[in-house]
Amino acid sequence: MPEHAHDAETIARTLLEHRDRSTPNPVQPGGAPFDAAIAYAAQAAMERILVEERGYRPIGYKIAATNAASRHHLKIAGPFYGRLYDKLSTPSPAALAFTPNFLRVHEPEIALEIGRDLRPEDAPFDAVAIMRATHAVLPAIEIIGTWYTPWTQAGAANLIADNAAHGHWIFGAATTAWQDLDLLEARISLSINGGLVAAGQVRNVDDGAFGAAAWLANALAAAGRTLKAGEFVTTGSVTAPQPVAAGQSVSADFGPLGNIVLTLDGH
Repeated sequence: MPEHAHDAETIARTLLEHRDRSTPNPVQPGGAPFDAAIAYAAQAAMERILVEERGYRPIGYKIAATNAASRHHLKIAGPFYGRLYDKLSTPSPAALAFTPNFLRVHEPEIALEIGRDLRPEDAPFDAVAIMRATHAVLPAIEIIGTWYTPWTQAGAANLIADNAAHGHWIFGAATTAWQDLDLLEARISLSINGGLVAAGQVRNVDDGAFGAAAWLANALAAAGRTLKAGEFVTTGSVTAPQPVAAGQSVSADFGPLGNIVLTLDGH
């Protein structure tokens, strides 16, 4: 392998080439040949390419592996993050093209809209600090998407580099009067083609949605970055990940926060 093969720019462009060409990216024995620091550098390089060359606009962050079921699914020890983009986000109700072997699983999630900057100099942050900084709460479904195959064996570094295996984000209406809602015990259910397939409480996410977002704000602060006012944070699945397939009609019931509805074409 050439010496430059593990630099951030090369990794990012290789991963984008797999996305552009819809080609599998076989997981190498032993996992990623680079560490998490290089993986996040590759993720940042991917962001520069998407913004400068393709007109994408970052709108926030996704947090991956914030519950035990997701970590078990991916065989990893802890959470990691990626970017949300305008061109990979759709309001509910949504109709999406199904991409086999790329779109992997549905994850119903609580998302937050941040109301004020959370700067590195103000860290560390806890769940209470995030609550005070939250402008609105939204229902959402993230669809995990990556060409790594088998993707559940890719490991954290590979997935971090591939924008934390982000495929698409479907979001609902923002609720600004959320303060009286119980966002730990709230039950969320996910149905596919009219049948209930999963249900879980928001507390299934590590320390709830606000605690998970605090982890993100602290991780960004450690890297000298600010979680900015107006950015969204989708905080991780409250249920075990549910497989994506062609022809699905998917709905997630978030109670007082509303519903998410999406369909995937049958091709």
